[in-house]
Amino acid sequence: MKNFTIISIILCIIFCTNSANALDGAVEYNSVNIDYSVIQAKKYVKLGDNFLNKAEKTKNITKEKQLFYYGEALGSYIAATEANPELIDVYGKIGYIYGKLKKYSLAKSYLNKGLNMNIKNPTVNYYYGLVTYDMQNFNDAVKYLKAASKYNYYNKYEVNFKLGETNEKLADLVKARDAYAKALSARPNDTAAKAKIRMIDDLKYKNSQYYFRKKPFYYD
Repeated sequence: MKNFTIISIILCIIFCTNSANALDGAVEYNSVNIDYSVIQAKKYVKLGDNFLNKAEKTKNITKEKQLFYYGEALGSYIAATEANPELIDVYGKIGYIYGKLKKYSLAKSYLNKGLNMNIKNPTVNYYYGLVTYDMQNFNDAVKYLKAASKYNYYNKYEVNFKLGETNEKLADLVKARDAYAKALSARPNDTAAKAKIRMIDDLKYKNSQYYFRKKPFYYD
């Protein structure tokens, strides 16, 4: 009976300790710390990614439905950063969605927060490039997209194709062609990149006087 009482007390202590830790978002299990706040954050990030994908990849989507998906993605990403404030990539995604919603002050606020945490983060730089492109700040867009490429943004095709489009807006078709060629290298059968390169080659741009102009600072 005495032994049973001692065991009961020990089990009670273990249970109470785990309960208290669970309130803080973590428990000990077999001497391994399990941080449930991190698990929760990952769940929200995955949920946000699914909604963002639906907003941008669903065929024949209505504007109303797209805005709904953007809103759901935004809510999921914000919940993820509440659970884990160190998710730098997610600040880039939040900024990007606010940009799509034309709320540029909020977009830049989140993008700057991400870059303040890590200026070399490729995802935040990439999304900053997309937002500034939509704002028609093409010089800034080149800067951020080049940084995303430099710091190895995972999607080589997307970042280089967008660099090509941005350089087209800046009327430097040589830089645009180089970027499209890199995009095509990442996705050899892409018809869009092939068409862009063919269009630029047909202009015989390298033979024009414009090609020899002094390049702006952001091409160095």
